[in-house]
Amino acid sequence: MRKKQLLILAISGMGVCLLLIAGSFLLDLPKSSLTGFEQEFNPSGDFSLTEDNGKIFHLRDYRGKVVLLFFGYTTCPDACPSALAKLSRVLRLLGPDGKQVQVVFITVDPQQDTPARLKEYLAYFGVNALGLTGTKAQIDEVAKAYHAYYERVSTESALGYTISHTVTVYLIGSQGKVHHLFAPEDSVERMAEVIKKFL
Repeated sequence: MRKKQLLILAISGMGVCLLLIAGSFLLDLPKSSLTGFEQEFNPSGDFSLTEDNGKIFHLRDYRGKVVLLFFGYTTCPDACPSALAKLSRVLRLLGPDGKQVQVVFITVDPQQDTPARLKEYLAYFGVNALGLTGTKAQIDEVAKAYHAYYERVSTESALGYTISHTVTVYLIGSQGKVHHLFAPEDSVERMAEVIKKFL
């Protein structure tokens, strides 16, 4: 009988722990993820970094277009190629409307990802994406504005490290404001449907 009571207490304790973890996760989310996005993510609606062609990128120059922005790096083993492949399918599904969409890829590995390397990597996916880089301080500033994170983790791989990073795709509307966050589990059809609302 005592064993049964201990088992029930243990299960109850695990349930409480899970609820606390879930609760703390929700509390850590930006308020806008539960209400509206415009003022929570990069309220200035602008930032500047260096494009993969050497020019200076300003988000304000893309007023009137939808920008799909995300953070990644060229040696990312899974999340980044998956996201880029999905965005390629989304743009095909949008058809001619896809010309009003600009994909922007901000590297979180500026030491490794030179402009030339970014350009070559992104060309492989056929999404007409702009690769952006800068100093670590510049990238950190943009990441902070979008509540994004990244962390370098040492591994025994040939590269010697991997980078854990935010895998969200930010939908930035024609006035430079974030209106929607896409998660990796969102379908191509769902993403195309949401994007059309802002074209």
